[in-house]
Amino acid sequence: MAGEKGRAFRSLRGRFLFYFLALGTLSLVIFASLFAYFIWRENERLEKKAREELVGQAERMARDLETLFAMGGRYPEFPVVTLERVTQLLRLEGQLINATSALVDREGTVVAPRALSLLIPRQLGEDLLASQETQARETEFPRLGKVLVVAVPLDISAQPSYYNLLVVKRIGDLVTSPSSTLLRYLILATAVALALAVALALYLSGYVSRPLRRLSQAAWELAHGNLDSRVEVTGRDEIAMLSGYFNYMAERVQRSAQQQRDFVANVSHEIRTPLTSIEGFSQALLEGMVEDEEDRGKYLKIISEESKRLQRILSQLLALSRIDAGAWALHPSALDPVTFFQEMEEKYRPLAAEKGVHLAVELSPGLSAVRTDRDALELVLTNLLDNAFKFTSQGGKVTLCADPLPRGGLRVQVRDTGQGIPEDKLE
Repeated sequence: MAGEKGRAFRSLRGRFLFYFLALGTLSLVIFASLFAYFIWRENERLEKKAREELVGQAERMARDLETLFAMGGRYPEFPVVTLERVTQLLRLEGQLINATSALVDREGTVVAPRALSLLIPRQLGEDLLASQETQARETEFPRLGKVLVVAVPLDISAQPSYYNLLVVKRIGDLVTSPSSTLLRYLILATAVALALAVALALYLSGYVSRPLRRLSQAAWELAHGNLDSRVEVTGRDEIAMLSGYFNYMAERVQRSAQQQRDFVANVSHEIRTPLTSIEGFSQALLEGMVEDEEDRGKYLKIISEESKRLQRILSQLLALSRIDAGAWALHPSALDPVTFFQEMEEKYRPLAAEKGVHLAVELSPGLSAVRTDRDALELVLTNLLDNAFKFTSQGGKVTLCADPLPRGGLRVQVRDTGQGIPEDKLE
């Protein structure tokens, strides 16, 4: 199992999938982190603003209470009707600001509404209730949980600051912005985006790697002998260009293989002909079938010529092998073109007579010596002349031409009246 996972990761599709997922996940994490950070900062700002607003609202409620008591007069003990009015006022204004408000004394006893004595504990702290200034503190009530308590001292009795207005609001109710909802939506959107990123990564990795897998399969088939292996070229991107280059390479390999087979067949034929002649004439001489001395000399001459022909073929093969291997080195030296072309004419005169083809050598007057590799030049001309005689029918003409170039050197041409070489075979 571990090996399969390792191979999957080493594949191009596996790496694409990993990179896409890593990039997508990292982008989502960064986006979600930044979004959550901005939400947190916004919550902090809104909560601070809500605290300040709650303190201001509590102070306005305290002024309203003081006004209420001033209109009814100041008494050491509150009449019942006044307490009812206080309770109504506290409930009404508490509903308006979505908070719980109560009137308490310095010992923490709830005076009004008395029903809140079950929610507001008496242990609120001496510094909170005994202060002559507005105090705000976060604390935790058993029934309400974590709350913000604002205590505003009231001047409604003979003892200043003996009574306090308490405004209690849960921390969770301070900020009414939809930040928590946004956070939930963010988590949901992140999960959906991650799922879409996985699906998109799977699709893109397959889309990108699919033509490469086809190209890899075609290369494997070509390497194992299927020279007809090709890939479909779609699009104009780099992969399409690579597929086109592969098809071109495959065509060249197929053509080269065909040329190699043709070359081997031609070489086999070229070698078989002199070997057959040598074997036949030597066998006749060994068995004493030729008694006339003139005929014996003729047979020996034929054997010698065929041996030289065979040696020439083998020398050409060796030279071609060196050229293909990149081991061919030129050794230029002074060469008399007139003498060289006369020797080439004498070399091919018997072949021309045998095939009934007229051989002509046309040399421009005043040819001077040139520096060239004689063996390389002879190899090239031998190949050209062999092909010319091979494809020229009886009665035709093969012409070997040499003309001087303006900047020195020679231009050598081999012309024939044969059928020519098809265009698809010229490359």
